[in-house]
Amino acid sequence: MQLIFSPIPPSKKNSRIIICRGKYPTILPSKSYKDWHEAEMWNLKKHKPEAPIEKCEIVCDFYFPNLRRHDLTNIAESILDLLVDALILKDDSWTVVEGVLLYGCGVDKESPRVEVEINEL
Repeated sequence: MQLIFSPIPPSKKNSRIIICRGKYPTILPSKSYKDWHEAEMWNLKKHKPEAPIEKCEIVCDFYFPNLRRHDLTNIAESILDLLVDALILKDDSWTVVEGVLLYGCGVDKESPRVEVEINEL
């Protein structure tokens, strides 16, 4: 299965929001992550398999808009969480996703994106 996320997804870990509900603080993802997640959930409906994938390897090719520092693992975590929420993957644990390859493929100012290939095992 081939998927393309354009522009580059926001990191779920960065810019978290802390709110208080009762006595205890709750940490929520940023607004930009929530907006991206909701929009991509709609886009992924057409790619949803009949049953979630139970074993796979994932390859992510990153094409960035500039040379600014980017954390590939944080962006990949956002993508994997989305794939689980969209019921494309059963889970993002090592028992389901046996391998993840992340490649920084350089700069593409015209079309920054992440090309994701999911190979079922």
